Formats: sequence, structure tokens, C-alpha cells
Amino acid sequence: MSVLLLMSGAMAHDGVFGQQVTMYPMMENGRFGFINSDGDIVVEPKYDGAKLSTEGLAAVQLSGYWGFIDMADSMHIETKYAAVYPFKDGAARVQSEQYWTFIDQSGTPITDQFFSAALDFHEGYAPVRMRSGTIGGLEPKWGYMDRSGEMVISDQFVRAFPFSEGMAAVEVVRKILVVNVSTRWGLLDPSDSWVVEPEFHSLRNPSEGLSLARKGKEWGFIDATGAFVLNLDYDRIFSFHQGRARVSREGFWGFIDREGNEVIPLGFQRADDFSDGLALVLTNEGYGYIDPNGIMIIPPQFSRASSFDQGLAWVTLDGLSGYIDVRGTFVWRQES
Repeated sequence: MSVLLLMSGAMAHDGVFGQQVTMYPMMENGRFGFINSDGDIVVEPKYDGAKLSTEGLAAVQLSGYWGFIDMADSMHIETKYAAVYPFKDGAARVQSEQYWTFIDQSGTPITDQFFSAALDFHEGYAPVRMRSGTIGGLEPKWGYMDRSGEMVISDQFVRAFPFSEGMAAVEVVRKILVVNVSTRWGLLDPSDSWVVEPEFHSLRNPSEGLSLARKGKEWGFIDATGAFVLNLDYDRIFSFHQGRARVSREGFWGFIDREGNEVIPLGFQRADDFSDGLALVLTNEGYGYIDPNGIMIIPPQFSRASSFDQGLAWVTLDGLSGYIDVRGTFVWRQES
């Protein structure tokens, strides 16, 4: 359902008033630049690639390498990385050759360590994998680093998610005597203490106070005590976003509310999470957007589309792509 990754929204800061200003990557004649929310070009297309950016810096690519520009289109961090991700909590993960590390907004590494894998900082901590290995081997290798670059939770998890609402879902090896037999998921706090003991077969981070979980034949949502508050019977379930969780059965998608009521019936071929008050859905007529009551706000007409991000969504109509606002009006569109 998602479209070209390089066309994601980018956020920057207004240096005068300290307010957030949004830039959106666009492409003309194979080169990338940026527009603002009104569709005006603010950075001329001259880059090989452009990605989602936050905190005043936008990721751009030149000659196969990535760096960051500021709002004035000045090269703030030189293009020298094989891959980069957006700034979060004042740090960005960057890749040199096959290894990952983190830099601050000046481009200075926040640690002298390199990792075989890493995820973004969130709530002051980033999951990092210290050693290579396979999940199938049940090798604990993920831990957490803080913004000072210190490993504050040792590499003891098979898998680990970024912190959310003060907790992180992590997978640990369960042993009988000294033999690794299986894994279980629990919720950890930043002090390396269990909020919810690792007894679940699968678990996701809390979102809007509830965590998607499976324990044996039970599947649904648990609260912060680990108790199931919603037991559900669907083929697929996703976390809550803006009061709705998308669910599917026999290939059709709909949405439930926090009480488990199917408030938007299973009738869509595909669906995405709510963002900016709208959810992307697919019908026989194409992609469109519904509100939390299931009302089609932007009629299904697009051959390709993405969810709204910072007020705009990237869509393709009649072979031409561009950005629409929440009313469905194009603010910028590629020329034919």
C-alpha cells in the first residue's frame, strides 16, 4: 500500500519562531527536491534521493551516499553514509559499510560503538544489536543504549522494540535447566525491570494504553498489568491508532474501537492505520480515505496511495503522482 519511500513527508523547524514547518520530497525529471504544504518548491530538485526527516534536517542522497541538509538547503552533514534514518530524540542512525551507529545533529557520533543492527531512539533509548546471529538460533543479542551512548540495558534479548509509553516489548529465551527451549515476550521498563512478565507468545508495544498480545489461544489486547481486556477472533490484528485498530478476517479489513466493537465493518480489500484523522482503504474503485466513523471522505480513485503524514498524502491518479491534502485536493502534482 505504501508508495515510494523517498516521497515520505519531511519535517523541519522554523528558525525564527521555533515552530515546526513541514517539507515534502518531490521529484522532477528524476531529481529530488522539496515542497512546502502549499505545494511551493522550497528546495529545487537536484538530489538523487530524499527521505523523511525530522528536527530541522532533511536526508538527501548524492552519488550513492546520504547526508542531511537544513531548511536553507545548506549541507549540514556531508553525504558520506550508505544509509540513514530520520532524526529522533536528537539522534539519527547511520550506516557505514555494514555497521550502524548514531550521530547527533552536528554530525558527531554519540558513541564509538558500531552495531550489527539498530532501531531509532524513542523516549531516550535505542535498541541495538551488539552481535550478529539469527533469531532461529535463539541468541540473545539486543540491548538498549541511552542518549549519552552508554549501554544501560545489556544485550540479553532475542528481539526488542523501542520504548513506548514507558515500556518496551522484548523477547527472551526461556530455558529448562541449561537448554534453550523457546522464547516468550514481556514488557520492560527503562530500569531493566519487568512491568509485565515474559509469558506471552507474541507481544507488541503499548499504543494508547493497550498492547497487542497472544498467549496460547488467547489473542487480543492487554493492559499495563498484563491482563487481557479484549479477547478477539480475527485473522490479523494491529495496534490502536487514534482510537481505532484495524482487523481482518478472510481477506477483508475493518476497524474496532477500544471496547472491541466492530465500528467499521470488514469490507475493504486493504486498510492502513488512522493518521491525521483519516485511514487509507482499498476498494474495487481504488484507494480512498475514511474517517473514524467509516464515512468515505476522499472517494476511492487512486491507483496508488500512502497514509497522511503531516497533513499531506502521496497518491497516483491517472498515471500522475503528487500530494493531496485532507480534503482530497492536489497541492502539488507531477506534470504530464
